[in-house]
Amino acid sequence: MKGAVPKQKLFCMLSCVSLLLLVSQSAIGAAGSGWQNEITLYGWYAGIDGTVQAPTGAESDFSVEASDIIEDLEFMLMAGYEGRYERWSVIVDFVYLDIGDNADIPTRAGNANVDLNVSSYLVHGGVGYDLLHGDNGVLGVVGGVRYLSLDVDYDAAVQGMQLLSSSGSDSLTDGFVGLRGQVRFNDNWFLPYYADIGTGGSDFSYQLYAAIGYRFGWGDIRFGYRYIDIEMDDDMIMEDLQLSGPLLGIGFRF
Repeated sequence: MKGAVPKQKLFCMLSCVSLLLLVSQSAIGAAGSGWQNEITLYGWYAGIDGTVQAPTGAESDFSVEASDIIEDLEFMLMAGYEGRYERWSVIVDFVYLDIGDNADIPTRAGNANVDLNVSSYLVHGGVGYDLLHGDNGVLGVVGGVRYLSLDVDYDAAVQGMQLLSSSGSDSLTDGFVGLRGQVRFNDNWFLPYYADIGTGGSDFSYQLYAAIGYRFGWGDIRFGYRYIDIEMDDDMIMEDLQLSGPLLGIGFRF
């Protein structure tokens, strides 16, 4: 069924996340008992913007509002992991979205109404080091790898007549560097922030994030805003992709 998540792909995605967590945990176990760990589950009320390239070579900008994503969402998984040891940290972040949209793409027969389905998963993995660490906050550097996979399905019709039905997939891997940290207002309230830039498989990519958080004994709750922009090569199925919107996360420390 169109838009459904194949069992093989879902198994591969979950295996990838599990492997990253196991690698991180292995490093933690080798380092000793001084590590602090946190797993975060979050909802990202994100809108999607981008430019898709049809099989005919024509291009079309598309935009999906966050409210439409909630209405048309078929599958979603968002989770993060962080392990800290003194000034060092290991981070893993995983996002999967399966969403549809309608777009108009010009053809020789006229404007085609395209039923567009985009399945995407995005994985970040990196290592961080705190340059400044004190009672009032933390400032550190981070470097790692960002992986994006895209599956795009087209169904195009002109004046109600089927014009084409096609699908395609692409993936890319970027290296990235950035800054991350948090400002601590007191023992409970804090402001985490993050920014990175990357390139490699993409022409250029970057990510921005800031939130306000409240810390409990078992973990914390964060409410903030996240923006991701990935500019891709002209020969890829999509030329650019932006994800942006507010998010709510719940972190569990152990």
